[in-house]
Amino acid sequence: MSELEVRLQRWRAVQAWLGWQQRQADQAIRDLEAQLAAASFHQAGPRQPAPRRPPPPAVVVARPEWKVTSMRSARGPKPLNVHDGSCTFDDYGKAISRDEARRLITEGVEPCPFCSPENALGMTS
Repeated sequence: MSELEVRLQRWRAVQAWLGWQQRQADQAIRDLEAQLAAASFHQAGPRQPAPRRPPPPAVVVARPEWKVTSMRSARGPKPLNVHDGSCTFDDYGKAISRDEARRLITEGVEPCPFCSPENALGMTS
């Protein structure tokens, strides 16, 4: 047998021994982890479920009775249309009072052609 073959056999023996050592260490770790888990379970006693959080309160967004949509201009927002509060044609309108809605329509601001707020305001001719 050549010197290289002898060295190769020695290294294979070392490799086999290291594999055996690795398996022994893995088994020892598994045993210790199981013992630790059992000890912590017995020490803690029966586990109680975590208390449930109450559901968050429902957010109720009040719809305005009337709203006005505006257009940006150099002098500030310019009113475009007056809407009934339940109109879904434009969801970005500013909430206004009934009197303000009547005033805007009499000043020439167009009522929404879909929700016809002038009917609900009693302004039809």
